[in-house]
Amino acid sequence: MESKYLINASNLHVGGGVQVATSFIGELSRFNALPKNLSIWVSNEVHSNLQELGYDIGRFESYQIVNSYGLKFIFSDMYKKMNEFDKILTIFGPLYAFNKNFFSIVGFAQAWIIYPKNDVTSLLSLKEKMHYKLKFFFQKLFFKSSDLIIVELEHVATELQKLKIAKFENLRVVRNCISSIYVDRTSWMGLNSEIKSENFKIGFLGRNYKHKNTDILPLVKIILFDKYGINVDFFVTFTENEWDACSKDFKSYMINVGPLTVAQCPNFYEEMDAIIFPSLLECFSATPLESMVMEKPLFASDRAFNRDICSSYSFYFDPLSPESAADIIAKYYCDDSFKDSISLSEAKEYALNFSNAPERARQYLNSLLRPI
Repeated sequence: MESKYLINASNLHVGGGVQVATSFIGELSRFNALPKNLSIWVSNEVHSNLQELGYDIGRFESYQIVNSYGLKFIFSDMYKKMNEFDKILTIFGPLYAFNKNFFSIVGFAQAWIIYPKNDVTSLLSLKEKMHYKLKFFFQKLFFKSSDLIIVELEHVATELQKLKIAKFENLRVVRNCISSIYVDRTSWMGLNSEIKSENFKIGFLGRNYKHKNTDILPLVKIILFDKYGINVDFFVTFTENEWDACSKDFKSYMINVGPLTVAQCPNFYEEMDAIIFPSLLECFSATPLESMVMEKPLFASDRAFNRDICSSYSFYFDPLSPESAADIIAKYYCDDSFKDSISLSEAKEYALNFSNAPERARQYLNSLLRPI
């Protein structure tokens, strides 16, 4: 009897996970030959992005919209169907599964687990600390129960081994990359609202998670004006709930364009004069590579995860110091020699060669199909 395979993107509803799943499944739809007995489960959000980008999902033998939300999924009928498969690739885990009869492959992108002592913890309330501690304790247990874990950079594999979450032979590195949409202008979609500003425009593309460190942005804006006389407008891409949860002060200094689909992201980058990525904690983020491919200067937090991705093609600052961020932005704005110290065309070439979407899709698929 031939093996039955499942690619599971049912648990991805927001952020970079949706982008990766859309890119991976979209690239698969372009493959000349697809394996038999391959099923695809996608969330509403992944399905919408695949449709918007015009991928031919009809090429898949079995394609279903399935929405799973954490542990609640174990009480659903679709959860019971998982044991009908021999191998399941969950693009980003953990996969909350008990008594599984299948070979489970999961993608790992939870930096809180591998770096429990981090810059973000001190910013949390006691209640938040307890919540995260409990949450990631259980997530770690489910990751440990996986048969194979896919990570996006080598440093993640190293830390998973140190923490005894996975052995060397149960890990595989598949580098993240930009989506193919960034080299295909015909697939770009316009923004929902026009961006109007005569000031220097700096964009932040991402969710408003605590570790993204967006609270420093209003302070950076104030320092740039008070210390350097530079008017900067910061644009963010928060959901309605995220924006509502922001303070009045934050809202008064920031401009929110709302969440973007995958097809809208290139136009957001194109509208900006520069991109800022002040994150304190990541396994990997595609934002730096995307900004480089769009030939936009990148101001990034001076952390190892960014240097691993960006090399010498970013202007780095101390993410715990708004003054440091403002100083580096002002130096770029005022000093042409400093501005020219990073070639945007060379940065684009570097990002394009970092990895690519078709190769990533092949590596994911090979991981699913390889003999146990």
